[in-house]
Amino acid sequence: MNDTNQGQFKRSPRVAWFLAAQPLVLASLACAAVWGSREFQRDWQIPPLREQPLAIRPLYNCPDVVSDEQLRQALLKLRPRLAGSKTLLADIDHALRCWGPDARFDDPQFASGADLRELLTDSREFAELYGSQERPALFDTPFGVCCRVKEGISTTSHTDHTLACLAEVGTPLSFPVFTTRPTTYRAMVEQALHDFNLSQIEYEWSAKTFALFLPPATRWQSAEGQTLSFDLLADRIMREELPRGVCYGTHRLYGLVAYLRLDDKLHILSPGMRERIGQFLKDANMRLVANQHTGGFWNGDWPFAPPAGSEPTPAVGDELHARIIVTGHVLEYWAMAPKKLQPPRKVVVASANWIVRTIETLPDKELRKNFSFLSHAVRALSLWRGFEPFEALQSLGCSAADT
Repeated sequence: MNDTNQGQFKRSPRVAWFLAAQPLVLASLACAAVWGSREFQRDWQIPPLREQPLAIRPLYNCPDVVSDEQLRQALLKLRPRLAGSKTLLADIDHALRCWGPDARFDDPQFASGADLRELLTDSREFAELYGSQERPALFDTPFGVCCRVKEGISTTSHTDHTLACLAEVGTPLSFPVFTTRPTTYRAMVEQALHDFNLSQIEYEWSAKTFALFLPPATRWQSAEGQTLSFDLLADRIMREELPRGVCYGTHRLYGLVAYLRLDDKLHILSPGMRERIGQFLKDANMRLVANQHTGGFWNGDWPFAPPAGSEPTPAVGDELHARIIVTGHVLEYWAMAPKKLQPPRKVVVASANWIVRTIETLPDKELRKNFSFLSHAVRALSLWRGFEPFEALQSLGCSAADT
């Protein structure tokens, strides 16, 4: 046996011991990481929150986009109607976001805004609609109150979707919430802050909610110990290629323009990030202008090509509901965007005209089937006249019971 082999032989027990110890070392490190995370979460401090969420008001009043009569007809067709235990909770979310908590209709077949908000925040009202055998949409956790997501028609459709809808209609943190016990909307917001991380699949509504409750603070700690900021959230929104994201990426456009609008007053973004957002939205606008169908609409392939035909097809992203989703959401995004992020007016007018024609010609059954998607479109039409939908209905001087 040569010296080299002797040295290897002498070292081999040490090597064997070292290799054998690796799983124990790795397991110890993993346990330490988990324990450290748990310890941090136990000591985690909820960032300061505003009692009243910020509001982002419409910027324009453009009769050339939608006339008084066109708006009136569209609003009356999209009044919120419940369907008992078959009601989609997603429709309740969207109806509240569209009409707001102050909406009241003389005809009892339409739900008031107050009733809609109670269905989302009071498990007793929820049980009255869906039946006591249905699991409540809200449940308690050690860190607050959670919403069940994507577990059937009586659950919310996206992570923090209900949360964001409540925030957008001005729900204060002290608003009463009832699970199996009385609590407040604050518990829902705190839960979202606790659960959020930048790697979660759906982030659009979390990012929007935080922007309405956290400023003037621009940085905070997550429960996992990560420093978060609105710059980081904006970067997350822009990270993926369009049209990836919920509703073919259009919620990302709306969220980014909301960040710019809030930054105008409270400076929640760094100058560099603000410039990046502007460039991202300008690029999206260029694609939208280039790929609008001559009929005024887009489909799910909007960043790359216009729809091939005037009539919807069964192809994924080219169905009628996909065309409604993209066109309505884009029109809503532009209604909140500053002038420097507006496309040529003819592009806006064409998209609004397509929405108006679609709402006018769809039978009632199809209107109800597409209610959630159309709620964005109807809200967009109202925003282009300077109002939220119920405000618009009142401004038009028509009775809430008109047909």
